[in-house]
Amino acid sequence: MATTAFFLFLVLLFAAIVGSQYLGYRVAKQRRALAGSLPKGTATVQGSLFALLGLMVAFTISGGQDRLDARRRLIVEEANAIGTAYLRLDLLPAAAQPVLREDFRRYADARIATFAKLPNLEQARLAHRRAGELQRRLWEHAVAAVGETSDLRPALLLLPAMNAMIDVTNARDAALRSHAPLAIFVLLLLLSFACAFFAGVEMSKGDRPSVLHVVVFAATLALTTYVIVNIELPRLGFTRLGPIDALMVQAREQMQ
Repeated sequence: MATTAFFLFLVLLFAAIVGSQYLGYRVAKQRRALAGSLPKGTATVQGSLFALLGLMVAFTISGGQDRLDARRRLIVEEANAIGTAYLRLDLLPAAAQPVLREDFRRYADARIATFAKLPNLEQARLAHRRAGELQRRLWEHAVAAVGETSDLRPALLLLPAMNAMIDVTNARDAALRSHAPLAIFVLLLLLSFACAFFAGVEMSKGDRPSVLHVVVFAATLALTTYVIVNIELPRLGFTRLGPIDALMVQAREQMQ
């Protein structure tokens, strides 16, 4: 479903940019027919718009890549945090370990499912809610188990590890919601259409617009915008996080 929506977005954007070029061509041709020439200084406007478009593309891709790298880093941190906390269950009394280990396995499954279910938001929310419930239960059971022993090692080693495991879930949830402002994408689209329009104006100097240039220009802008959206929404497009998500699966497999 998400792949289809992304493809439809690409096709519509391509068509809109092509249409903007032909619109600019027609407007310029009519202006030439009525006034004999175009106003002076249009080259300066065109150069400024294209420079601004290039700056916006570079800024948006750079910011999106930074956010993508942050999401990858947080996946690694959570996999490490879960694995560390699970190993430190060995410090608890033997009687308290089986229940906590089983809850840890369920918790890891729920955390993996939270992101694996995307873009199905309803199933992702259910998995996230399940992980939250297990998180609270794990903490309560761990605190109770620590209180049953006079050994200070569980309190000093296990509880901080579990606290770090809990903290990184909030960081991942925040990273999932962190994107460039919508105004940036709107401005990027408007600049793309404006540049396409002026590209069509420039083509009006000839007898007819070059189909090759129209198609290449539209395809380049559409694909660039498509890539930017995929970087911002890696769970929905082709920019997948599967190889990094595998670290969470590995951490779960080690809980035997």
